[in-house]
Amino acid sequence: MKHGKLVALSVAVAVILGIFIIGVPSNAVAAEFNWKFQSHHTPGALSTTYVIPPFIERIHEKSGGRLNITLHYAGELVDYLEVFPSLQANMIQISNTSTLFWRGSLNVGWLQAGNLPPFVCRSLEDFEELYYKRGIDRLIGEGLAERDIHFLGSHSVGNTYFWSKKPINNLNDLKGFKVRFFGAMNDTMEHFGASPVMLPHPETYMAIAMGTLDGSGTAWWLYRDLKLYEVCPYFIGPAWQVPQGMELWVSKKAWDALPDDLKKVVEEATVEFNKTFAKVCDDQEKEMFAKSFKEWGTTYIEWGKEDIDRLTKEFSLPYLDKIEKEIGSKDPRVAEGIQIIKQFMKDRGYIE
Repeated sequence: MKHGKLVALSVAVAVILGIFIIGVPSNAVAAEFNWKFQSHHTPGALSTTYVIPPFIERIHEKSGGRLNITLHYAGELVDYLEVFPSLQANMIQISNTSTLFWRGSLNVGWLQAGNLPPFVCRSLEDFEELYYKRGIDRLIGEGLAERDIHFLGSHSVGNTYFWSKKPINNLNDLKGFKVRFFGAMNDTMEHFGASPVMLPHPETYMAIAMGTLDGSGTAWWLYRDLKLYEVCPYFIGPAWQVPQGMELWVSKKAWDALPDDLKKVVEEATVEFNKTFAKVCDDQEKEMFAKSFKEWGTTYIEWGKEDIDRLTKEFSLPYLDKIEKEIGSKDPRVAEGIQIIKQFMKDRGYIE
């Protein structure tokens, strides 16, 4: 009997010592998380080639293999308009998308960088100042949190231009122009007599080739990556948005399930994601202007100051006022955001 008690006591001591030595059960330490990342872009695009894969690899490495993310391309899991509800339901866990796609039901979408009218931000430094330092990202994040989305922040996706099958030499030439654009860019085009529509990127080339559209506009690199230069030999500048912005969204359920150390890994990887996206876009845009236009037979048309000033005064400022009045009256975050944007433009000397 005594021998049996000694054996039991020895086993108990060994278990206790094991806990002290190991710390916690190994299965808790080795917990793994598997996320699906649906991109807004297609295979071979700048983002899905140079930006998102390193982001995923960094997280895998820094997490010690505990957070594994698989990349899925535009439309592969769900249509781009289904990304929001799919994140809310945790069917997908992360996406590079934009609140502007849901500005009709998500008020803070009116503050998103891709939805601002032309010539608000005129440099990457402007963008980072407005969104990271003056509080626009904070306002967007608060709005998304109420809809079960964890907001990792805004990022540059390159400068916004448009291109055409025919020369567009000034604002007057936009009359009757059938164009694929988005958000406030659609509203701008419509104001000056064009006929804008929103289409998923993979459908744009054929729509132009078949004559349904006369051109399109978005971040410059989609002109290259979708080979739109084959159907649109005219590229119009200067950039309407410097830069265009998108965002990284995470399912709140997926985010809340992560331990704090993995949340930190994702946040640090997001900072590098933002830097990489901006640098790659800048470097490759310069190469396009210096080299590729000649190879493609592209003619670059740049509007003068008269058109830029007219567009800013006739459209962009009244557009901000309209958002403040119509949306800001219902949502104090939007009202605060528009005031921040206007003050920023005054500080930069873009408006009086």
